Amino acid sequence: MGKLRVRARVFAWWHGCLMRILNFQIVSTGTIPAAPVLLVANHISWVDIPLLGHVAQARFLSKDDVRHWPVIGWLASSTGTLFIKRGGGQTGEVAAAIKQYLQSDDILAIFPEGTTTDGREVRPFFPRLFSAVVDSEIAIVPVVIRYHVDGEHDLLAPFVGDQSLVENLLGLLARPVNQVNICFHEPVLHDGESRKALAEKVRNVIVSSLNVMASDQQIQAT
Repeated sequence: MGKLRVRARVFAWWHGCLMRILNFQIVSTGTIPAAPVLLVANHISWVDIPLLGHVAQARFLSKDDVRHWPVIGWLASSTGTLFIKRGGGQTGEVAAAIKQYLQSDDILAIFPEGTTTDGREVRPFFPRLFSAVVDSEIAIVPVVIRYHVDGEHDLLAPFVGDQSLVENLLGLLARPVNQVNICFHEPVLHDGESRKALAEKVRNVIVSSLNVMASDQQIQAT
């Protein structure tokens, strides 16, 4: 096993400790893929990072702001997160870095919406993040994340608006249990289509799955 994967396992343990401190009850479905693979997930909260780091032993592509977040920024930096600036014109550099990570037999997770949402919607994906895999044989696995309270949409977990990280963290710590479901889908096949078409194909899988997940959980809770 390479040094990168050993390091990923160590930090997966740290991520797991954080999820336990936050009282998260995690339900994971689907097959967690083996490296190398590109995980593409919807983005709701800063918790998405320790969640995927714990469950999938993933490293990350993240916006530069995360580098300065308490604890999470340190964890992200320590696990070799690739930080990018919004509108930085870094398409070529980002694509090269993604390819290098994946060629190192790694699991890399990206959030191509570029920002968090309230969890009810999935914003359009930035196609540039798919440049590195358009002409490769690297597997792309859509990942769906949904925070909920006994099946109903969770209004507290999403990290959106003007809320501070501390406010969100204290809110999660105050609850006796936090619930999240994460679903790993079958790899999306890509066969020469443009990065824009590939991004939309992956997004459609996530949107459809999120709608089904929400409906099923609400039915089960009644």
